[in-house]
Amino acid sequence: MHRREFLGTVVASALAMALPACSDRRRAANDGATVMTVRGPIDANAMGVTLTHEHLYADVRPYAEQLAKPFPPDVDAVVATMLPHLRALRDAGCRTLVDCTATTLGRDAALIRRLSEASGLHMLTVTGAYLAAGGRFIPPYVMRETDAQLASRWIREWREGIDGTGVRPGLIKLGIENDPLAELDRKVLRAAARTHLETGLAIAAHTGPWGEVEPGRNARCAFAQLDTLEAAGVAPSAWIWVHAQNEARGEHHVQAGRRGAWVSFDGFRPGQERQYVEMLGRMREAAQLERALISQDAGWYNAGQAGGGEFAPYDPLFTVLVPALRGSGFDEDAIATLLVRNPARAFAIGVRKRA
Repeated sequence: MHRREFLGTVVASALAMALPACSDRRRAANDGATVMTVRGPIDANAMGVTLTHEHLYADVRPYAEQLAKPFPPDVDAVVATMLPHLRALRDAGCRTLVDCTATTLGRDAALIRRLSEASGLHMLTVTGAYLAAGGRFIPPYVMRETDAQLASRWIREWREGIDGTGVRPGLIKLGIENDPLAELDRKVLRAAARTHLETGLAIAAHTGPWGEVEPGRNARCAFAQLDTLEAAGVAPSAWIWVHAQNEARGEHHVQAGRRGAWVSFDGFRPGQERQYVEMLGRMREAAQLERALISQDAGWYNAGQAGGGEFAPYDPLFTVLVPALRGSGFDEDAIATLLVRNPARAFAIGVRKRA
């Protein structure tokens, strides 16, 4: 057996012991709902075990540099690097990967579809706009167009497909980091609200800056987004607080869950087990575990770097975090809530209007 195949088998075996099974009772909550993958719509129940915030191929150069010197992907090289990791996930029982790579960070719908076909994993891609990271990924049209024009652009991708590929987005991805929100942030949020009300796609928003920040700042940014969306007629249940783990005050996670939002703890790395067990334990104690999502923000085949650069593997959530959760009293039903039921509900297509 080839070494790469052997390692894939070892990883798959480890994951198989970590992943929860789907019972009929767990499936019943999403009967009739659909999710849009890069290969077309599927029943939400077919998502199965899901990684809700990961990355495949990306170009992390400033958008102006991307335009000035394009790095079109070497598709065969990307597939050769990524496929063993993806097949190991599929063989182990994972069924869906949500690629949250933003539209101006190298989103490549055709490549994602090829990886989905080759691996057998369901995959979702995005529409939307990314304003975070100091604004270096903002294209000129986002500055120029109105919220209605931006929404029309994103709705067109939903109806006609992305860049002539026929691939339709499965979510709206935003990047919002300002506290207080800038007018550009509010315009993009209003565009996302228009798009959601037309398409039923969930809105996943990278929230706040990375690194150490004043406790409460990410939460202020999060709740300001919710206020803006509600004012535009969208219910909190249509919105995902991406990178909520960067908010140090756990009571805000609970508050967002009680408000109806999805709270995504999605940057797990080995060594962070205690932090994640505490955050999820707090959500469970507050009866808000059914508003939580978990993932890793891993992968990242980087354009222009030899071999795609340093790859962050997809398996630690299953081989490290899930066992830690079990060891802290999370039963199989709770783990299935996090990995199976909640993703199916969060990404199910459906307009969610403010009450």
